[in-house]
Amino acid sequence: MNSTHLLRRLRSARLSSKITRRNFGAGQPESQSQQARLFEGHSTAPEGWEGPIYATYAAATVVITLALGFSPDTSINTWASNEARVRLQMKADGTLEKEEFGVHYNTPEKIGFFAEWDKFQMKAANPEEDDDDDDD
Repeated sequence: MNSTHLLRRLRSARLSSKITRRNFGAGQPESQSQQARLFEGHSTAPEGWEGPIYATYAAATVVITLALGFSPDTSINTWASNEARVRLQMKADGTLEKEEFGVHYNTPEKIGFFAEWDKFQMKAANPEEDDDDDDD
């Protein structure tokens, strides 16, 4: 009796597994909105505003790409590398005897940028010399 009862349970399990098999959406009818043609009844010819707007989008994309591509590197690793390089250069030049904690040495004032700029300006624009040579 146990074996026949077991066989019946196995058969009913097989039949019920065949009955409850799912197709996961296959065989459903396609809706009418999926069969419709897009913009049916409207003209698909290009309008006057489309050319300038596409050109504006392209120009904006180029400008943003260039701006982001040439933006300065502001990572902490780059800053620390530049700061260490300037400190080592200042030590080698003898302008830095002892480093101070919390002082930034990679600034225009510390590296002598303004002194170099003043020398360049004096060489570039000599006030005594007349640059107007057209009066000859």
